[in-house]
Amino acid sequence: MDIDNAIEVLNDILTLVKPGDPPEEHDAIKLGIEALIQTMHDREGNPLLDGELLPGETEREVSAQPRLIEE
Repeated sequence: MDIDNAIEVLNDILTLVKPGDPPEEHDAIKLGIEALIQTMHDREGNPLLDGELLPGETEREVSAQPRLIEE
């Protein structure tokens, strides 16, 4: 799972946490999201962190190249 997918999953989980649930659950999920976002920002333009993956992280999938339309 890449970081973008993990953030999406955590945001989905956050919507499922009920208001009556312990507030620590909300805080922990929000903290995890912020930590992943910070990790992405830290990696941008830093060759020392390039290729360093978190445990369980996979590399971001490269989207398919757009096809050229021939006229």
